[in-house]
Amino acid sequence: MIAALTGTVTHWNAETATAWVLVQGVTYEVRIPAFAADWIASVLDQGETTVHTYYHVSERQPAPLLVGFQHLAEREFFRKFIEVPDVGPTKAVRALTRPVSEIARWIEAGDVKAIQQLPGIGQRLSQTIVAQLSGRLTLEALLRDGVVEAPPAPAGGPDLREDAVEALVSLQYTRRDAERAVEQVLESRPDVQALEDLLRAVLEQQAPAGSPS
Repeated sequence: MIAALTGTVTHWNAETATAWVLVQGVTYEVRIPAFAADWIASVLDQGETTVHTYYHVSERQPAPLLVGFQHLAEREFFRKFIEVPDVGPTKAVRALTRPVSEIARWIEAGDVKAIQQLPGIGQRLSQTIVAQLSGRLTLEALLRDGVVEAPPAPAGGPDLREDAVEALVSLQYTRRDAERAVEQVLESRPDVQALEDLLRAVLEQQAPAGSPS
């Protein structure tokens, strides 16, 4: 498994969506999703850069494929996205033309029409994506610049419970469901102090038994 490459981006071809990353004398060819095209172009010949990568090889696709991302969280979203039946790495690279956070919000909101805007994703596949991933992308939906952005704290001071509820409501949870989910986590894990940890715990709690996190 190649989890990341740290080196110099020496070549970028927007038409084929491929970049070359030179690492200690070895050049790796990396496919770059469209949403990350501006980033990879900005670091071309700009010295050492870290590219988080997803490495894929299978019996059906024996030629190794490296897919690159600016942020680790984007790679993790990609890993979940290709778990959906009929969404392989090659199709996913072509489909991800919008920021990860935006696509994650569409999925969490069940916005099938918005998801259909992605290249190669028709109505039936968009419905499958929602069915497979809804409830598993809460953190990704809160991403901004590769990190989870917490909602502003209420005027009266930091309130973890209320911040978490508001974050879930913004992702199309009903307030009642959001409050119930947050309370259940806080009862079982009173030591949780960070919003990101609380939201992750809510996600894990609501994931169907046996599903990957």
